[in-house]
Amino acid sequence: MVSQARTAGRAFRVWRIQRQLDSDVDGLSANKQENLGRHLARTDGGGGEAYDDLAAIDSDAANALVRIQDPLIERQFVDAYRRGEVDDEQLASALRRYDELDADRKGTADEVIDETGASGVKLLARMDGDGLRRVLDLDIKRADEFRAAAARNLEGGYATTEDIDNFARYADNLEGIDGLNSGPVSDFITASDPRNVKGALREVRRADEIGAENIERMSLESSAGELDIQTKSGKIVESKSTFGYNEQNVDAELRKKLTAMRDDPRVSFDGNTLRVIATKVDDRNMVKTKIKKWENKVESESEWNNANIQIKVVDERTETTIKN
Repeated sequence: MVSQARTAGRAFRVWRIQRQLDSDVDGLSANKQENLGRHLARTDGGGGEAYDDLAAIDSDAANALVRIQDPLIERQFVDAYRRGEVDDEQLASALRRYDELDADRKGTADEVIDETGASGVKLLARMDGDGLRRVLDLDIKRADEFRAAAARNLEGGYATTEDIDNFARYADNLEGIDGLNSGPVSDFITASDPRNVKGALREVRRADEIGAENIERMSLESSAGELDIQTKSGKIVESKSTFGYNEQNVDAELRKKLTAMRDDPRVSFDGNTLRVIATKVDDRNMVKTKIKKWENKVESESEWNNANIQIKVVDERTETTIKN
């Protein structure tokens, strides 16, 4: 009897909420009315406002809301709207994207929304369809962490939708490379500034340009320091934003990377090449002078094992290489 009373009471509350809606509930098909009733019951009526507002601008999005199977995910969409974290247009966009996904991608999207709440809803709202599918399809070791971080970084202003889409595309191409997840993927996940995201994105982009088939490992960490990329031929590639703005900084950077190359047992030092790729190189003449200095220093001093080292600095802006 108690159970029947509860069921009857819930049905009456849903009926009363339906009567309060501005939408033409009676004009809906029986199936849509059933979906709406279930939606109102599962959201304690709080979903009525969201449904009403959506129906006024996008009936497809309103129908997508009440078709959601997981009540916890359904509530996340509703709560994000009720708290003002997304507006009606953003909610409609997120629901349209969600509704277009197949079952597997919906399951992955559910995990993102469950983990990040309104941030996940905003990710769906702002990514275009192809970009969203790339993010949801990403199949690397830390893909779940990346997706949650993508939602948070987007909302925090650390990453753009283009950043997220491109990172997913490059990382997917590099899947399986040793150091990918502990290096640039980790940097993206733990980013607390747009510069962290841009740095991680530059590294995976440049690695993708080199080609996964040509890379031995990434993010070589040792007590001597960190090296970004080691190719299968043994060469070391370092990814930088800018280079050559300050003599002391250039000296310090070259010393640090050459020391890491010398002391890391995975890296052959003598006869190797250090290639620095920078978005922009400022003082090209100074950089060339420093390259000559360090090549001569390494070859002439026992501290450096009198090694024969070649240093190259690539300026992406001008598509030129500076060398001795």
